[in-house]
Amino acid sequence: MRQCKSIGEITVNFEPTKLDNYVGQENVKNSIRVSMQAAKIRKESFPHVLLHGASGLGKTTLANLIAKEFKSKCTTLLAPTISSHDIIYDALENCKKNDFIFIDEVHALPRVLQETVYTAMTDRKIERKDQWGSYQVDLKPFTCLTATTELGELAAPFRERFGFIIPLDNYSYEEMEEIILMNAKKLKYKITSDALKDISHASRRNPRTANRLLDRCHDTATVARTKTLDNQIVDETLHNLQIEKNGLTIYDIRILQTLVYKFAGKPTGLKTLAMSTGIDEKAIESTYEPWLIELDLLERSSRGRVITKEGILYIAENHKKN
Repeated sequence: MRQCKSIGEITVNFEPTKLDNYVGQENVKNSIRVSMQAAKIRKESFPHVLLHGASGLGKTTLANLIAKEFKSKCTTLLAPTISSHDIIYDALENCKKNDFIFIDEVHALPRVLQETVYTAMTDRKIERKDQWGSYQVDLKPFTCLTATTELGELAAPFRERFGFIIPLDNYSYEEMEEIILMNAKKLKYKITSDALKDISHASRRNPRTANRLLDRCHDTATVARTKTLDNQIVDETLHNLQIEKNGLTIYDIRILQTLVYKFAGKPTGLKTLAMSTGIDEKAIESTYEPWLIELDLLERSSRGRVITKEGILYIAENHKKN
């Protein structure tokens, strides 16, 4: 959900500034609020948090908002860039009482470093080495916030150390409209109800995607010299981006066409599908396939990916083979 848009010399930040302005995930927010109040009453650190879900659902935003609610320092680490224990040790040692450390893409943390983190979370101690040998360092109470798109890649003992394991789900179309309207106001643009609905339905129920589409509609409106985002602006933007009203991209369509025209609707293995479409296996699994399944155009089976009757009909009506 993190995104900024520049208007002249003014930068508009699409991120909410407090938890109350974070749209969606109501049950999650209610649970967090209760534990926040309890931690403040007891003057304790907030429980360790593991956020998981697809990209763009607001994991990083929510982690930062939790730290902001406590007015505490939050040190951010990107797991793929952590190459040694010392990087983690330095961050932990610099934490003051009840500070936060946020590890993004935590699934990319090697297992040996996951062990380092969960030992610190549990014991509040780390073991460092110098030229004279090993020595123990006591840590101040801290909260470890983490985010991942691949929960299964985390070691079980690591997962079990978190007081909160929070799944973030796709948003409703109504919630998407609320986010889009709020950010259109930040851009000082009017948006019609029809345009709001169109952007929402093209967003794949993902706030990051919605904000990106809103940005591009803003560009189209700027060139058209209008301060209103209407159907015409949205239609032109989606056409230029080759995105359909239901959020399907040219890559989604390529997958469906390949299953129809090359494999005659028969089950197709992921590797074969990737080779035939030129789309990376990981991208098919994490980016395109979930939305195709959501729209009931594709199914997974033990024998591979299968296009549904609805998928065949969609291609026949909208994307006939040339």
